Order: sequence, then structure tokens, then C-alpha cells
Amino acid sequence: MKSFAALALLAVVLSCRLDTFFRGSGSGAPPVAGPPAALRFTDQPQSTHARKTLPPVRVAVRDDQGNVVAGFGGVVALTIDSDTGGVSLGDTTTVAAANGIATFRHLRIDKAGAGYRLVASAPGTALAPVKSQAFAILPPLTGNITVTTTTTGSNLPSGYTVTVDDSISQPIGINAVVTFVGLAAGSHVVTLAGVTSACVIHGANPDTVSVSGGETAQASFDITCAAPPPPPPPPPATGSLTVTTATTGSNLPAGYTVTLENGQSGTIGANDSVTATGIAVGDHTVTLGGVPANCTVASPNPQAVTVTVGATAQASFMISCSATGP
Repeated sequence: MKSFAALALLAVVLSCRLDTFFRGSGSGAPPVAGPPAALRFTDQPQSTHARKTLPPVRVAVRDDQGNVVAGFGGVVALTIDSDTGGVSLGDTTTVAAANGIATFRHLRIDKAGAGYRLVASAPGTALAPVKSQAFAILPPLTGNITVTTTTTGSNLPSGYTVTVDDSISQPIGINAVVTFVGLAAGSHVVTLAGVTSACVIHGANPDTVSVSGGETAQASFDITCAAPPPPPPPPPATGSLTVTTATTGSNLPAGYTVTLENGQSGTIGANDSVTATGIAVGDHTVTLGGVPANCTVASPNPQAVTVTVGATAQASFMISCSATGP
């Protein structure tokens, strides 16, 4: 009877151990995580050059046994430890966790330095913030920009000024090359100034150039210049002409006509004075017309006058009229 009881007990023990063996062999479901208990960096921040994006940083939410809480989808935030603060971490510092892990792919620090640490937190939860391991931000990668000018045509300027990012300038000849060294990797704006109105730049100005660390980027400006058009001819030199009539007697006419040798004409009263402007400089002949038969022009008719620049020539006509028959 005792032997039978011992065998039964041994069977129960073996059954329990075999069940434990098979459950731990990996063929069953993963263990179910408990409630969130802590934050842990699974991918620590790595040393990177300033102004470059850090390799992805990952923070996991774990239970008190170290298991990832896959059901956690809350927000995880990163900040720079206050001991190494004063710099920006980039524009994406808050990420929603996926399956219990928050991944930060757009972190960037612009200031070189050592001993940086990140602090992870889960806003709105009781989880304690946790610090990353220390890492360094190396000096930014730098490169160069070589600027070339090629100028053709006539009426060429003596030179230009080339500026990078509205901050660094150098003079440059009309067919020359200058180099800007030690520029941070990234995009830069190159502007050529001092281009005269007689010249045209073919292509973009300003020009955007991408600089890679250790490399020399190129910016080229092709300029064509031309002689300015001749100035317009000066207006013809002119002066003025004043014609005066003085008529006496009886049965006076209403007026007369005054005509120049070039056909330019106008009217004038019996006792009148008119001035014509814009008369070409030189010698002219003035004729008084429309004189009725009962009137006689006592002055020379036509008269010769000379018009000079900016001056007024004079022509006077004396006319006498008599009464006509009944």
C-alpha cells in the first residue's frame, strides 16, 4: 500500500516538472506584462556631430519584472538634462509609444560638448523620469564653397562682391575664383553683388549650395555685359518770335495772317502782338497776309528775322487803312 502511494506522488511531481519544462521552452505565449513600472532606454543616444540628426533613440515602458508593457501607448517625452542644458534638442521631443516603445528619430543638438544626457519621462503618469547614459556632441562637420565668376561682353565692371549667408563676404574679380573655408555642413546661400545695370547674370542669384563635411561645393555665376545705348540726341535748339501789328486809319480789318517760310502760320489782330515759341534757331522770313485793298503795309513785307537759342526775335508791321468808297 505504501509503495502504491509513493508511485502516485512521483507521477504528480513529474507531471508538474514536465509542464514547467514545456512552458519555458518558448513554444508557448510570451509572459503577460504587469502594469507600467519604469522607463528604460533601450537604444541609448550616441555621440554625433553637431547639427546632425542623432541615431534613433528608443525608450521602453517596463513592468516591475523588466517586461515591455506592449499595451502602453501613452506619450513619452525627452529633454536635455538640466546639467547640460541651454541648447535645443530639435523639433520632435514628444512621441507616442507603439507596443510599449517610443522611438525618437529627429533629435539634433547644435552645440558641441561632452557629458550630455537625455531625460525620459511619461507625462500624465506616475513613472519616474530616467536619465540616459552620457554622450558627446562633436564639432560640426565643415566644408568649403568655391565661387567662380565668368564675365563677357563690353563695358565690364572692375569686380564684384560675393557673400555667403548674408554674413561672410569677399571681393571677387570679373573672371576669378574665391573660396570660403570652414563652413558648416548643410545649405548655404551665395549672393553676387556689385553687378552693374549694363550686366545680366544668367542663372540664380542668390544661389543655394549644399556643403558636405570635408568636401568643396561649387557656385558659379555667368555674367554678360553690354555697352549702354547712346543717349538720345539733344532737342533741337529753339527760340521765340514775336510779331506785332499796328494799324491806323479807318475801315480797319479784323486781323491778318502771319506765315513763316516753312508754312507755319497763325492769325493776329489789327493791333496785336503774338509770340510763337519753339521756332528753330536760324534765319526766317515772316510774311503778313490778309491785308485788304484799302490798307497799305508801310513796313517791309515779308521781313527777315534771325532766331537765336532762348531769345525772342521781333517782327513789326505798320499798316495804314483808308475809307472805302460809298
